[in-house]
Amino acid sequence: MSAISRRNFLWKTGGGALAVMTAVGMPLVVSASPSAWGALASRLRGPLIRPGHPRYRSLATPRNLRYSALMPAGVALCADAEDVATAIRWARDTGMPFAIRGGGHNYADASSSRGLIISTRRMRRATLSGSRLFAQSGVRNAGLYRLLPKEGRGTHVLPGGNCPNVGIAGLTLGGGIGPNAPWAGLAADHLCEATMVTADGDIVIASASNNPDLYWGLRGGGGGNFGVVTDLTYQLVEVPSAPVTNFLLYYSNADSIIDAALAWQQACHVGGRLMSGTFLLVHNSVGLNARARGQIIAGEDDARSILAPLLSVPGVRIEVTQRSFWGSYRWYVTPPSGSSTFWDRSLYVREDLSPDVIEQMVRIVSRFPQPESAYGAFGIMGWVGGRVKEVSPETTAYVHREADALLELNTGWPSIKAATGWPTPVPASIRSWMDELWELVYPHSTGQSYQNFPDPELGRWASAYYGQNLDRLMAIKSEWDPCHVFTHRQDLGHTSNG
Repeated sequence: MSAISRRNFLWKTGGGALAVMTAVGMPLVVSASPSAWGALASRLRGPLIRPGHPRYRSLATPRNLRYSALMPAGVALCADAEDVATAIRWARDTGMPFAIRGGGHNYADASSSRGLIISTRRMRRATLSGSRLFAQSGVRNAGLYRLLPKEGRGTHVLPGGNCPNVGIAGLTLGGGIGPNAPWAGLAADHLCEATMVTADGDIVIASASNNPDLYWGLRGGGGGNFGVVTDLTYQLVEVPSAPVTNFLLYYSNADSIIDAALAWQQACHVGGRLMSGTFLLVHNSVGLNARARGQIIAGEDDARSILAPLLSVPGVRIEVTQRSFWGSYRWYVTPPSGSSTFWDRSLYVREDLSPDVIEQMVRIVSRFPQPESAYGAFGIMGWVGGRVKEVSPETTAYVHREADALLELNTGWPSIKAATGWPTPVPASIRSWMDELWELVYPHSTGQSYQNFPDPELGRWASAYYGQNLDRLMAIKSEWDPCHVFTHRQDLGHTSNG
C-alpha cells in the first residue's frame, strides 16, 4: 500500500457492513445494508433513529460542534440495559463502529461516531428510597434538581454539577466535581453499585463486593473505557442544617481583576470546606470582565466576613444573599446550554498562583484576539479540596485528591455551518493565545488535568488524567475489554499515545 499503509487504514467487513477506519479511529465511510439496520431496529425496545428522521439532527449532533462532521449512520435510543447489550452485540457482529452517548456533554470525540451511537438518554428513571438514589444512566442533573429538593423538604443530596444537561453517569465515571464537593465529596465517592454492559454484551454488577476492581475503576476512570454503565445506586449525603449564603461579585478592569483574583485565593483559604465557587475571567464582546460566584455554608454575616478581601476591591458590584440549602441549590443551577464550538483545558494546582502569575494571566486574557465574535476565559475553580482531599488518591480511580483548585482555560468561536474537517481547526490566533496562557500556568500546576474536561490537544493525556492510577486502570481495561471494543482517541487502549 506504500504511502497508504495498514497503519492508516483498517478495513472491517461482516454482516453487510463496511467501515474504513483511520489510525485514530474515525471512520471515513460507513455503510450497512437496509436489512442489517432493520434487524437491529426489530431487536430494540427503544427506537432506532436514522438520517431523514425528524429527530435525527437533534439527537445526532454532538455537544461540541468541533466534531459536527462526525455524524452517525444511526442512533439507538436504548430503553434499558438489554437494549444496550443488543446494540453492542449487533455492532460487533456487523463490524459497525460505535460510540456511547449519555448526557451528550463529552467535550471531545468519545461520544461521537460515523457508525452507531448507542444512546442512553431515554433511560431516565430515578427513584429515592430513604438516603439511597437509584438512577438509570440517562438521568441528567436537571432530573435531580426536580427529584431531590421535595419542595424544600428533602433531607439528602448527591454532590454533583450545576449544569442541567450533564448526565450523572458521565459526571460520576470521571469523578464528579461540583459546588458541593468541598463539604460533601465527589459524586463518585457516593456510588455504591453500578450495572455495566460488557464488550461481549453481558450485564454485570460492580460494587465493593462484586467485581471490586471494576467498581474501583468506574469511580474516576472515565466513561467509555470498560463497558456501558446503565444503572447506578448512590448513598446520598445529608444536607446541612445551617443557612447558605450565595454571592455574585463583578469586576470590570484589569487592576481590580488582579486584586480580586488574589483576594479569591485568600478567601478560599479562610472559607475552607464551607466555601465553594469559581473566579472566572473573560474577554468577550463587552471587553475584559470577571466574576466570583459561589456559596458559603454560613449565615450572611459570617459569609461577608469570609468574603471581606473580595468585597473590599474598588469598583466591585456585590450580590450577597442568604438562602436555605435548597434555595441555594436552585440558585446555583445554570441555564441549559446548547451545542457550540469550543476548546476546554484544565490543570490542577496545589498552591496559590503568585501575584506575578496572576498579573501575567490577566494581561494575556486581555489580549484575546477575537473578542467580537469569540471569547477567551480563565477560571479558578474551588470545586475540589476539603472532603475530596480526605480520600487517598489510590482509594478510587480519581487521582487528583491533593489539589486545592482546578484551573480552567476555555475558548469558543463561531461555528462552521457545514463542517467537513474533523475536528474543526482552532483558529491560529486563538491557538497562539491558548498556548501562551497554558505555558504560563503549567509550571505552577501538578501537570494533571480533569478527565471530565477531555482535551484532544493534551499531550501525555493518560498520565495527566490518571497519574499513579494509570497502570491499574490499564489492567482493568485489559480484563474487561481485551479486544478493545470500546475505543476513542483517549481511551485506555490508546495509552501508548498518551
